[in-house]
Amino acid sequence: MFKRLLLLSIMIYCLASSTEVSFSEEFRLNHGQKFFPPEVMERLTRELPEKSQPADLEALITSYPGFCLGVELIKGKLYLILKNGQKIIYDDGLVKNFEGKLDKPDLKDMLAQLYRPGRSHEPFRSDYDPGRFRINDFFKAVYGGSAAEVKANLVSVTFCGTRVMFNAQNGAARALESVGRELAVLVAKRPQLRQYLFPLGGTFFWRDIAGTSRLSPHSWGIAIDLNPQHGPYWRSKKVIGSEVEKLRNGFPLEIIEIFENQGFIWGGKWSHFDLMHFEYRPEMVRKWQITQNGTTVTP
Repeated sequence: MFKRLLLLSIMIYCLASSTEVSFSEEFRLNHGQKFFPPEVMERLTRELPEKSQPADLEALITSYPGFCLGVELIKGKLYLILKNGQKIIYDDGLVKNFEGKLDKPDLKDMLAQLYRPGRSHEPFRSDYDPGRFRINDFFKAVYGGSAAEVKANLVSVTFCGTRVMFNAQNGAARALESVGRELAVLVAKRPQLRQYLFPLGGTFFWRDIAGTSRLSPHSWGIAIDLNPQHGPYWRSKKVIGSEVEKLRNGFPLEIIEIFENQGFIWGGKWSHFDLMHFEYRPEMVRKWQITQNGTTVTP
C-alpha cells in the first residue's frame, strides 16, 4: 500500500512539474538584435493569434531599445520583459470602458488607439485620445521610478534659444534638441510663429494629472508644454465636435510636424485636447508607420 502511494505521489509530482514548465517560456533578444526573428514571431502569433500583437511588439521593442529585452508566455498570457526585471502584461483580458483604460491599461490598450501624424481630416471622435493610456510601471522602468530618479536622468537641452530640462533616457532629450533646432530655423523664417511657442508652459514636474491620481508624463521629463495662451486645454475650454476640429486646424501644422518627425505626439489630437502639450512617445509614431507601410525590422 505504501509503495502504491509513493508511486502515485511521484507521478503527480512529475505531471505537475511538466505542466509548470509548459506554463512559462521566454523569448529574449540576443545582443545586437533589433527585433525577433520571423520564426519567433510566427510562434507567438500561433500561440496568441491577436491581430494587433505583432505591430504592437515591434513598435515597443524598436522604440525602447535596451529597455524591452524580450517577452514571456505565462499560462497563455504574453508579458513584455523590461530591463529592470519587471514583466508587463500585453492583454489582461478585461473588458474596460474609456475610464478603465485610463486607470488600468495593459500594453494592448496603450497602443490600441492609432495616432495619426500630420493634419487629421477625420471628424471629431469622443473618447479618442491616442497616447493617453499610459502604464506607469512601463515609463518608470524607462525614465525613472521616482522624482529623484527622474531628476538624475535630466539634462539641460537647448530649445529654440532657451534651456529646458528633459530626460536623457531613450533618446528623449536628443529628440527635443533636434526639435528645438528645427523650430529655431522655422521661427527665423516666420517670426509670427514664435507666439505659439513662448512663453513655455514647462517640462519636468513630478505631479498627478489635474483631477486624477494618475502621473502626468511631465513627471518623467518626456513632455513639454508650449505657450498656454495658444494651446487651450479641455478642462478649461469646454468645447466638443467641430469646435475642437477648428482649434486643431488653427494650430500651425509646421510646428506639429517638426515634433512628430522626432517621435513626439501632440495633445491637440485628443478628444480631451491639450493643444500646448507635446509628449515623447516614439512607439505611437512607430505603430502608425508599421500599419501604413507594412515595414518590419530585420533582426
